[in-house]
Amino acid sequence: MASTATSSRPRRKSPEVRKGEIADAAGQVATADGLAQLTAKRVAEAVGVYPGLVNHYFRSADELVAAGFAAATERRREQQAAKIAEAADDPLAELRMFLHDAISPDHDAAALLWLDAWRECPRRPALQREVVRQMELDLADLTDILDRGVVAGRFASDDTATAAMRILAMIDGMFAQSAVRTAIAGTVFLNYPVVAEMLLRTTEHELGLEAGVLD
Repeated sequence: MASTATSSRPRRKSPEVRKGEIADAAGQVATADGLAQLTAKRVAEAVGVYPGLVNHYFRSADELVAAGFAAATERRREQQAAKIAEAADDPLAELRMFLHDAISPDHDAAALLWLDAWRECPRRPALQREVVRQMELDLADLTDILDRGVVAGRFASDDTATAAMRILAMIDGMFAQSAVRTAIAGTVFLNYPVVAEMLLRTTEHELGLEAGVLD
């Protein structure tokens, strides 16, 4: 009887699992409500634990915010990678998906989270380090697509890393411009159409592609 009672008792989660669970919940709060609302109390409520446990794994608000941003961004990157994988290793199709994913209404929450992180990171060193790390991952992902496109003869570029940086800079600028235009227009979606064509046409020019091929 004693062994049966013991075996039926809930098993305590490992520190790694619990920390990951808290980070994932922090990412969901950050995406839904913004980094300013990301507190130990809010995350604890989402996970169903005491705030003290959240503070045990993330010693400062900065660490918790950085972990939430990382979890949300990595989840989004995994979703994007799954879509791009459908392109059957065609660099042109992958690039088209990469760009259209960035200007899709489905990306609004992620875009607003990035804007939030850029605004907050000068005051939060841990978040700033995470923002830089995530930006470098984005740069590496896009550079890889461009590298394979050059090798396959689909793209023309002498410096794919610089080309990728320019493309990402346009996307980042679109986030800011579109967020402002959304507020002015009073809509619920980021207003991409005004600047989306510029992104596609400029990317085509950057890589020696025929106009319209990325539509």
